[in-house]
Amino acid sequence: MKTIFILFIVLVACGTIKANAQAKNAIGIGFGFNTSRENSNGYGGLLQGEIKVTKVVSITPYLGIEVPYIAHAGLSARYYFNKTIYASAGAFGHIDGDYSGVGGTGGVGFILASGRHQTLDLNFHGDYLKKDRATPVAGFRLIYSFSFTRLE
Repeated sequence: MKTIFILFIVLVACGTIKANAQAKNAIGIGFGFNTSRENSNGYGGLLQGEIKVTKVVSITPYLGIEVPYIAHAGLSARYYFNKTIYASAGAFGHIDGDYSGVGGTGGVGFILASGRHQTLDLNFHGDYLKKDRATPVAGFRLIYSFSFTRLE
């Protein structure tokens, strides 16, 4: 299963055209894979929005169901260094049966475009959350987004 997913990522990345992306008003859906000290591997799905603040800054609210968080919702800010690379930082809340709480996140992302209104977002992130003990999480998410405005 992991091999098929890795091949899918490589094919998608090679088959898309170089992005002309920047901060935008968009909505997206995707999936992610995570690893943590508590759970060796986990996966899940994510619904994400993006709200343009300036040409290089946006806010990204999201909702997801992923291991090890179970259900989580968060708000991050993105800063675009150029049209294809951004950094993100923010906070999230999570619910996991007996445990719930807040955590912090930071990451770097790459935008690959397949059209003037569509993007493919590959995001590598590191999260810190507290369950019964401090739990660092590392992972990546692949998100397809539809932009409500035409990308330059």
